[in-house]
Amino acid sequence: MNHSPLKPDILIFGGGIAGLWLINRLNAAGYQCLLLETDTLGGDQTLASQGIIHGGLKYALSGNLSSESESIATMPDRWRAAMAGDDPVDLRQLQVLSDTQHMWSSGSVASRMTNFFASKMLRGRIEKLKRDHFPSALADKAFKGNVYKLDDLVINTESLIDALAAPVRERLLAFDMGRDTLEWGEKGLNAVTVNGQRIEPALTILSAGNGNPALLDGAHQAHLLPEEHSQLRPLKMLLVKHDLGHRLYAHCVGTSNKPVLTVTTHDCPDGKVVWYLGGDLAERGVERSDQEQLAAGRAEIKQLFPWLDFSQAEFAVLNVTRAEPKQQALVKPDNAYAHRDHNLIVAWPTKLTLAPDLGDRVMALVEESGLEPGAPLTVPAELEQAPMGVPYWHRCF
Repeated sequence: MNHSPLKPDILIFGGGIAGLWLINRLNAAGYQCLLLETDTLGGDQTLASQGIIHGGLKYALSGNLSSESESIATMPDRWRAAMAGDDPVDLRQLQVLSDTQHMWSSGSVASRMTNFFASKMLRGRIEKLKRDHFPSALADKAFKGNVYKLDDLVINTESLIDALAAPVRERLLAFDMGRDTLEWGEKGLNAVTVNGQRIEPALTILSAGNGNPALLDGAHQAHLLPEEHSQLRPLKMLLVKHDLGHRLYAHCVGTSNKPVLTVTTHDCPDGKVVWYLGGDLAERGVERSDQEQLAAGRAEIKQLFPWLDFSQAEFAVLNVTRAEPKQQALVKPDNAYAHRDHNLIVAWPTKLTLAPDLGDRVMALVEESGLEPGAPLTVPAELEQAPMGVPYWHRCF
């Protein structure tokens, strides 16, 4: 390729929720951006997430809805604004799986929850349901607990990737680690060469999730972002494919301050559905082998839903690695995180739901850098586009 260098205002690494949200947000502000992805768009963490846009109410289980939860509390409304076309990031094409989420408990926990959820703090954000409004999976007479409705959304993550990719599709480029090169300078990334095409950005954003550690190594060698490190937190999620018809979007609450189980429901191409299981089951599962986790999941489901017959269901394990900023005293897990050093920004949403918060933080850093939107950019047709990711449940059974 013999083109003269491309000079975008901003180059973004990572085609998951962070990078895709940021390119849309910056594009709406007039900045000329390119995004580089080493694998598939959304294919690592985003399409492996449960798609829950929550306002922090599950943290209330510990009685901890403090000021640090304010940014997360506003997130469902921010996503709804984007879905209505009232946000710089346009999500009018986003498919919602459920407008609400449920929380259920049984036995002695149920009475404790009744008192807690009646507290002033939560009034208006959570509602106790009468039995005839229970989700179908919990409607059996054998179920003796309480069910509450939360105002949290659950979205289809595949349609999220589609909606975010569509307006900027020709700017989402494939990056080959074996072929392409990075050239660091004292103020940031001087250039990247992609399939022979030199790209010289004014500003670079590292928002590659699990790819950030390697990118930060390069930055550290150039004496940039020396204090910034990432941590990876593994999860062992479980998938249960069945044709029982029940669509459940809910947290099961036990005696601890974490949901015992978080269930979301997703469609398979063959018409069956998958219950995607997270929560404490997925966190504790990291210490188990896949076989042990499958056994633990079967036992959990049998105990929680004794009236449902999962004997014909198929089970699968999905190992997911969440990427976050290394937790320092000042970093709260219910905020997004972004930091700038010269012409380099490192960013993590920390949770899918916090993508709008990340957009605000990065936008403020870009404006603070003094960068003005530049001339329109034409992307050479020879540059290969990053492929779209595919949800795990489309290919694992």
